[in-house]
Amino acid sequence: MNPEPSSSVLIGRQRLIAVQSFFMEEAVSWLFVLKTLIAALIALWLAYRLELESPKTAVVTVFIVMQARTGMVLAKGFYRALGTIIGSGVALLLVAAFAQERVMFLIGLAIWVGMLTAGATIYRNFQSYAFVLAGYTACLVGLPAALDPNAAFDIAVTRLTEVLLGILVASTVSGLVFPLSMRELLLSAALKRFATFANSSGRALSFGVPTEEWGSLHLKAINEIVTLDSYRSVGIFDNPKTRQQNQTILRMSADLIAAASTLHVLNRHILRLNDSGMNDVREVLDPLLASGVRLLQTHVPTTASQAQQLVTHIGEWQAEIQKHKSRIQTENNFSPEQQLAFDTAVMLLEQFLDEFRCYGRSHSALQDERIIEDDDRAPLIQHGRHATDFSQPLIAGLRTVLILGVMSVFWINSSWPTGVLALTIAVVVSALFSTAPNPAKMVFQMWQGIALSFAAAFVFQFMVLPNLHGFTQLTFGLIPFLAFAAYLMTRPKWGAIGVGFGLFFSTLAIPDNVTQFNYAGLLNSGIALLVSATIAALAFLTVMPMGNQLSRYRMMRALNRQLIIACLNPLPGLRPQFERDTRELLRQIAGMRGFNTAKDRATLTDALTIQELGSAVLELRTLLGRPHSLDATRLSSVQTAISALARFYRHRNQRNLRALRQAFNNVIPQVFDQVFESKGKESTPNDRKIQIYLHLIHLQVQALPDLGRPAAPSPEVNKEVAGYAT
Repeated sequence: MNPEPSSSVLIGRQRLIAVQSFFMEEAVSWLFVLKTLIAALIALWLAYRLELESPKTAVVTVFIVMQARTGMVLAKGFYRALGTIIGSGVALLLVAAFAQERVMFLIGLAIWVGMLTAGATIYRNFQSYAFVLAGYTACLVGLPAALDPNAAFDIAVTRLTEVLLGILVASTVSGLVFPLSMRELLLSAALKRFATFANSSGRALSFGVPTEEWGSLHLKAINEIVTLDSYRSVGIFDNPKTRQQNQTILRMSADLIAAASTLHVLNRHILRLNDSGMNDVREVLDPLLASGVRLLQTHVPTTASQAQQLVTHIGEWQAEIQKHKSRIQTENNFSPEQQLAFDTAVMLLEQFLDEFRCYGRSHSALQDERIIEDDDRAPLIQHGRHATDFSQPLIAGLRTVLILGVMSVFWINSSWPTGVLALTIAVVVSALFSTAPNPAKMVFQMWQGIALSFAAAFVFQFMVLPNLHGFTQLTFGLIPFLAFAAYLMTRPKWGAIGVGFGLFFSTLAIPDNVTQFNYAGLLNSGIALLVSATIAALAFLTVMPMGNQLSRYRMMRALNRQLIIACLNPLPGLRPQFERDTRELLRQIAGMRGFNTAKDRATLTDALTIQELGSAVLELRTLLGRPHSLDATRLSSVQTAISALARFYRHRNQRNLRALRQAFNNVIPQVFDQVFESKGKESTPNDRKIQIYLHLIHLQVQALPDLGRPAAPSPEVNKEVAGYAT
């Protein structure tokens, strides 16, 4: 027998792992710095050799496009090129239409930028970025072109050439100099999510996870699923295997969310068993769950093969449950209430294990580079779009329009020499951060980066640059500043500062083909940049700021609508749509302000209730579409109760709540009554499942708080159905 390692040995191992992890992260960071420097300097040299009007634009593009992974660079470069082409085309159209009417030109520009900023909030990942680019590129090209309409086409072509040069160089360097594929990151993230889900499942099946902690785990899982999808969407650019397995990854996400949905309902049921005195049921369930709980909590997979072994063991555990289920039901003299609780737990457990194994198989297919063809189950996330309330894109678009309008009025009335720059950057910052979870904080960090870049550009322009001769010396003069910016970009805490420094140091400091030492011009440009960022930050803080009550109310209304859709819309494809959209809305609500206060935690509880109710309603409606023994009267009563649920979530008031409770109080005894079996109809396997899902919905309905009162579970819920739970 091998001796157990001492605590000092374990601590030493942990420290060694921590040191290795630190140096690996630092190596990746410095590799990013190296690649950014190489790409920026090559782009600058080519821009000088090609005698482009503004070589700094190519360097700025490199800083915008360059990412740690090659797939991210290719994806961002593709969407930036697409956005720049579209934005330049629209700018030329606006100049052609309103060259002599600056007010009409600015109105047209505002409408375009507002529409594209609003569109960016409907998409995610780099698709959203393409909308932003197409919007503010119209400003970058259109405003200078409007001041000189005869040179409009040349301005657009020059801008497009400089941007495409930066994209080409950044993509080439990222793909040739120590390339880092998205494939490894995708597989690692998928394995980590599988292991985390297995561990959370073990906790839920043992004693249940309390609601507040479960909400945190739930939100973490949602964010990780969204991250996985972002890895998929950019991974297809740099790896043929990821492109081939696109449907497999979508299938894995769909299987994961299906299993997570059932686990959510099962966790709530286990918590109710703990709180309702179902000790006899727990005594019978615990031995049945013990081996699986131990398996899920102790066999945490760290490799793909271990994950496959866990799925195999889950299958063996499921077979063991099937073998002992009938014996337990015959040997225990449960009361009707206890029998219903036991049957509910076993049915949800079996459904969860089926879905967990489906998730495990699709995860194994991803790791083994096998392809799963798409089937009739719709994927979790499609085409990069996500659910939101229409007020969110409307607010984002109007805020950007307001900024453009205010800056335009100030520029026109003051004849500010650098007003075009201030107006352009204010619109860029507003559009760029409109989709950020905390835009005001991000803009403030960028403001800090702009301030640092202003000071650094002053030092470089008037102390360093006059002593440099030729491109080689210019390169050595720029390297410390550009490397500093690139390193800041690798730090999550200072990333926005690094972006601001890199972009605007390049804008202010890098000389054009004809070098000019213009102290007043640099001062005016720096002030314009700071003013524009300040205006954007103030707009984010004052114009419907993040987490305002109206936005949260509207988002909760949108979440309520998802339950109405689950109750009333046609069933095909409805469950994956419901699971996808409710989780996305919950993620957006959490991103607004978090769940830190008692009121916020009540909102989280309400959101989790909506998800549980929606899942149960969809399962119930699916069962009602299969063979069952309910006659027309009972079926009509069930459908009436479902309609009452939709009516309550459409108009949440005390009258509709009373009607909802009454509808379920009426339907429960009808469905649990076995009279229909005596009328010549045989019971079907779906009958008990229909009873179980009605029971689950009834529990949640009775636990809904009276409006204006805090939520509290109803102690009479189980007693009301005890007489019908045979």
